Amino acid sequence: MKTYSYRSRNALVLIATCLFLSGYTANQAMSSDAPSGRAALAGPASVRPVNGAARLIIHRIADLGNNVIVRLWIDGVAVASIAYGHTYEGLLPPGRHVLSVLPTPNPRWKIPWQMTLDAQNGRTYNFTAVDGGSGHLILTGG
Repeated sequence: MKTYSYRSRNALVLIATCLFLSGYTANQAMSSDAPSGRAALAGPASVRPVNGAARLIIHRIADLGNNVIVRLWIDGVAVASIAYGHTYEGLLPPGRHVLSVLPTPNPRWKIPWQMTLDAQNGRTYNFTAVDGGSGHLILTGG
Protein backbone atom coordinates (compact mmCIF):
# COMPACT_ATOMS: atom_id res chain seq x y z
CA MET A 1 0.00 0.00 0.00
CA LYS A 2 1.36 3.34 -1.02
CA THR A 3 1.14 6.34 1.30
CA TYR A 4 1.34 9.91 0.17
CA SER A 5 3.13 12.68 1.98
CA TYR A 6 1.40 15.88 3.01
CA ARG A 7 3.35 17.76 0.32
CA SER A 8 2.04 15.65 -2.54
CA ARG A 9 -1.52 15.74 -1.16
CA ASN A 10 -1.35 19.53 -0.76
CA ALA A 11 0.03 19.86 -4.29
CA LEU A 12 -2.87 17.81 -5.67
CA VAL A 13 -5.39 19.92 -3.74
CA LEU A 14 -3.76 23.11 -5.03
CA ILE A 15 -3.81 21.88 -8.64
CA ALA A 16 -7.46 20.80 -8.37
CA THR A 17 -8.42 24.17 -6.87
CA CYS A 18 -6.61 26.08 -9.62
CA LEU A 19 -8.31 24.02 -12.33
CA PHE A 20 -11.72 24.51 -10.71
CA LEU A 21 -11.25 28.27 -10.34
CA SER A 22 -9.93 28.73 -13.87
CA GLY A 23 -13.00 26.94 -15.25
CA TYR A 24 -15.30 28.95 -12.98
CA THR A 25 -13.87 32.33 -14.03
CA ALA A 26 -13.97 31.37 -17.71
CA ASN A 27 -17.62 30.37 -17.29
CA GLN A 28 -18.35 33.65 -15.45
CA ALA A 29 -16.77 35.66 -18.27
CA MET A 30 -18.82 33.83 -20.91
CA SER A 31 -22.12 34.06 -19.05
CA SER A 32 -21.73 37.69 -18.00
CA ASP A 33 -21.52 39.01 -21.55
CA ALA A 34 -23.45 36.56 -23.68
CA PRO A 35 -26.22 34.04 -23.19
CA SER A 36 -24.29 31.28 -24.92
CA GLY A 37 -20.94 30.50 -26.48
CA ARG A 38 -22.57 30.83 -29.91
CA ALA A 39 -23.40 34.50 -29.33
CA ALA A 40 -19.93 35.18 -27.94
CA LEU A 41 -18.29 33.72 -31.04
CA ALA A 42 -20.58 35.38 -33.54
CA GLY A 43 -19.55 38.91 -32.54
CA PRO A 44 -21.56 42.12 -33.11
CA ALA A 45 -23.78 40.58 -35.79
CA SER A 46 -25.33 38.30 -33.15
CA VAL A 47 -27.02 41.18 -31.34
CA ARG A 48 -29.00 42.29 -34.38
CA PRO A 49 -32.55 40.93 -34.34
CA VAL A 50 -32.80 37.96 -36.67
CA ASN A 51 -36.07 36.37 -37.82
CA GLY A 52 -38.15 38.74 -35.72
CA ALA A 53 -36.25 38.25 -32.45
CA ALA A 54 -36.21 41.05 -29.89
CA ARG A 55 -32.94 42.34 -28.47
CA LEU A 56 -32.50 42.41 -24.67
CA ILE A 57 -29.81 44.54 -23.02
CA ILE A 58 -29.31 44.63 -19.25
CA HIS A 59 -26.77 47.03 -17.77
CA ARG A 60 -25.37 46.57 -14.28
CA ILE A 61 -24.71 49.88 -12.52
CA ALA A 62 -21.53 50.40 -10.52
CA ASP A 63 -23.47 51.58 -7.43
CA LEU A 64 -24.23 47.96 -6.56
CA GLY A 65 -20.60 47.44 -5.49
CA ASN A 66 -17.70 45.33 -6.69
CA ASN A 67 -18.77 42.10 -4.99
CA VAL A 68 -22.42 41.99 -6.05
CA ILE A 69 -23.21 39.84 -9.06
CA VAL A 70 -26.57 40.15 -10.82
CA ARG A 71 -28.06 36.72 -11.55
CA LEU A 72 -30.49 36.80 -14.48
CA TRP A 73 -33.16 34.22 -15.31
CA ILE A 74 -35.40 34.27 -18.36
CA ASP A 75 -38.51 32.10 -18.11
CA GLY A 76 -37.03 30.27 -15.09
CA VAL A 77 -33.76 29.39 -16.83
CA ALA A 78 -30.49 30.85 -15.48
CA VAL A 79 -29.06 32.88 -18.34
CA ALA A 80 -26.29 35.11 -16.99
CA SER A 81 -24.24 36.31 -14.06
CA ILE A 82 -23.54 39.98 -14.68
CA ALA A 83 -20.43 41.09 -12.78
CA TYR A 84 -19.13 44.59 -12.04
CA GLY A 85 -18.57 46.54 -15.27
CA HIS A 86 -20.41 44.06 -17.51
CA THR A 87 -23.57 44.16 -19.59
CA TYR A 88 -25.78 41.32 -20.78
CA GLU A 89 -26.91 41.29 -24.42
CA GLY A 90 -29.10 38.58 -25.88
CA LEU A 91 -32.01 37.77 -28.17
CA LEU A 92 -35.56 36.87 -27.18
CA PRO A 93 -38.15 35.21 -29.37
CA PRO A 94 -41.37 37.24 -29.67
CA GLY A 95 -43.90 36.59 -26.93
CA ARG A 96 -44.34 36.84 -23.19
CA HIS A 97 -41.27 36.24 -21.01
CA VAL A 98 -40.58 36.46 -17.28
CA LEU A 99 -37.30 38.20 -16.37
CA SER A 100 -35.97 37.56 -12.85
CA VAL A 101 -32.96 39.09 -11.09
CA LEU A 102 -31.29 38.39 -7.77
CA PRO A 103 -28.12 39.89 -6.28
CA THR A 104 -25.50 37.33 -5.22
CA PRO A 105 -23.78 36.37 -3.02
CA ASN A 106 -25.84 36.66 0.16
CA PRO A 107 -29.07 38.28 -1.06
CA ARG A 108 -31.21 39.90 1.62
CA TRP A 109 -34.32 38.30 0.11
CA LYS A 110 -33.92 34.81 -1.36
CA ILE A 111 -36.78 35.19 -3.86
CA PRO A 112 -35.78 36.85 -7.16
CA TRP A 113 -37.55 40.02 -8.26
CA GLN A 114 -39.62 39.34 -11.41
CA MET A 115 -41.20 41.24 -14.24
CA THR A 116 -43.15 40.21 -17.34
CA LEU A 117 -41.98 41.37 -20.75
CA ASP A 118 -44.03 41.08 -23.92
CA ALA A 119 -41.26 40.96 -26.53
CA GLN A 120 -42.19 42.22 -29.99
CA ASN A 121 -40.51 41.53 -33.32
CA GLY A 122 -37.36 43.58 -33.91
CA ARG A 123 -37.62 45.75 -30.77
CA THR A 124 -34.75 46.49 -28.41
CA TYR A 125 -35.39 46.40 -24.67
CA ASN A 126 -32.88 48.28 -22.48
CA PHE A 127 -32.93 47.70 -18.72
CA THR A 128 -30.66 48.66 -15.86
CA ALA A 129 -30.26 46.49 -12.76
CA VAL A 130 -30.47 48.80 -9.72
CA ASP A 131 -31.05 48.51 -5.98
CA GLY A 132 -34.77 48.75 -5.30
CA GLY A 133 -34.20 50.30 -1.87
CA SER A 134 -35.43 47.42 0.30
CA GLY A 135 -32.68 44.97 -0.57
CA HIS A 136 -34.32 43.83 -3.79
CA LEU A 137 -32.63 44.19 -7.11
CA ILE A 138 -34.96 45.55 -9.81
CA LEU A 139 -34.84 46.27 -13.54
CA THR A 140 -35.65 49.81 -14.64
CA GLY A 141 -36.10 51.12 -18.17
CA GLY A 142 -37.69 49.28 -21.00
